[in-house]
Amino acid sequence: MGSTMETTPNIVIDLDQAVSVELPRPAKELTPTRFSTRDGRTGWSLRIPGQRPIATPAYEDGMLFIGGGYGSYEFYAFDGATGELAWQTKTADDGPTAAVVERGLVAFNTESCTIIVCEARSGRILWQEWLGDPLMSQPAIAGERLFMAYPAEQRKPLLRPGMTVDEQRAAIKEAKEQGLGGSHQHRLLCTNLRTGEHLWEQEISGDAITAPVVDGEQVFLTCLDGTSFCLNIADGSVVWKRDNQGTSAPLIVEGRVIITEKEKSGHEVFERMRRAHRGTGAYHGDILYRRRSRYFEADKGGGSGLKGEHAKDLDAGVGFASSPSSAKLGAASDHLGISSVSGAWAYQGSRSAYARGRVFNSQGTNVYCLHEEDERKAWEAEVRGSQVDIDDQIFLPPALGRDCLYLTSTLGHALSVRQESGEVQLLYDVGRPIVFQPCLAKGRVHFGTAHGDLACLETGSDDADGWYMWGGNAQHNKIQPASC
Repeated sequence: MGSTMETTPNIVIDLDQAVSVELPRPAKELTPTRFSTRDGRTGWSLRIPGQRPIATPAYEDGMLFIGGGYGSYEFYAFDGATGELAWQTKTADDGPTAAVVERGLVAFNTESCTIIVCEARSGRILWQEWLGDPLMSQPAIAGERLFMAYPAEQRKPLLRPGMTVDEQRAAIKEAKEQGLGGSHQHRLLCTNLRTGEHLWEQEISGDAITAPVVDGEQVFLTCLDGTSFCLNIADGSVVWKRDNQGTSAPLIVEGRVIITEKEKSGHEVFERMRRAHRGTGAYHGDILYRRRSRYFEADKGGGSGLKGEHAKDLDAGVGFASSPSSAKLGAASDHLGISSVSGAWAYQGSRSAYARGRVFNSQGTNVYCLHEEDERKAWEAEVRGSQVDIDDQIFLPPALGRDCLYLTSTLGHALSVRQESGEVQLLYDVGRPIVFQPCLAKGRVHFGTAHGDLACLETGSDDADGWYMWGGNAQHNKIQPASC
């Protein structure tokens, strides 16, 4: 089983010491308003219509791309420096996810239930396809291929070029009424990025946790029921499959897969991080750490920041009195405590990040830095504060700058710590819950809140750069190699 990392935290992150930042409340939506912090930094924020939870923005070539949140019908592009609106498009169905952008193309899906690819500069839609209801994860891009998990065997409406939004909605409604009686076996779909041509599909055990992850000639994913897969990019064939009780998307590091898993011991529930061989999925037999994780309880909001009642209200707003059978949330509820579509949409778990031979991970009220090669602890930080509940997952998965680790919290904090030492560099409290990790671009930290704000904190340093979307890049697997 390897060694267990149960040590007393040697660093304290005191959230009560955060600099309070009051985000502006502009009179007009989609209009950026500047703000200043008490310690001399500046930024801007804007209010997106609907005041819904906002996912991680995506950045390319000076522009930010972001959906209007769970339940909305809008997708936007903003100037990354000023927040000025560049373009917006209306979707035929609701719930745009976090986007991925590469080579001038931006791809995103709606929760209900379409994958869309458009030109990043203009917003012109190249193609879209209704896949199935609901879609609770994000797409990934690698080269000229796009990857998306979806519930199969639902009737797919034809969304022709030139159709009005009303005509598209009518086609989707007809498909839902006529085609939701299938077995709902989930599949991972691989398409041509520019044309939408289907290249292959492979059966998987459920929707993906957050997103597929691409590394080299393989694509990896962990499903909401805890099963992990490694597939060949060329034809979708299964390289390996493990029922490993996975709790977040895998991270692929220099020939190894870092997988976070759930483990029960009597009445206690733990979360552990293990290493597996990239090509076989066979464990190295070591545990990088094992810590008690009491947030695996229904409606706790662990791993996302969406608490039970908020998630239920969001689902009711899009017509889900209860989760549809196609979502297969029974297994997700047993495994992760997720019982709502919006909860699965926002769930990210304790996904790790990697830079220069070190693995970074936030779990419960702790932040970890471990030497990946030999599992030695470099540092460990404990989060404290008057708002901190030891049962909560405080931070979303970390984003990596050049020398700092950037974190956002479900309590409304944005902070950075040095990767080398864990020393706190920035610590702000915006007073509104945050449900996804931030995007880092050109010295700016971009993040959305649970109540429809898009905020930008200008750090004054070029350290906050290079983490351009959830997972860092369109493959969701941005790492800084040990030689960096």
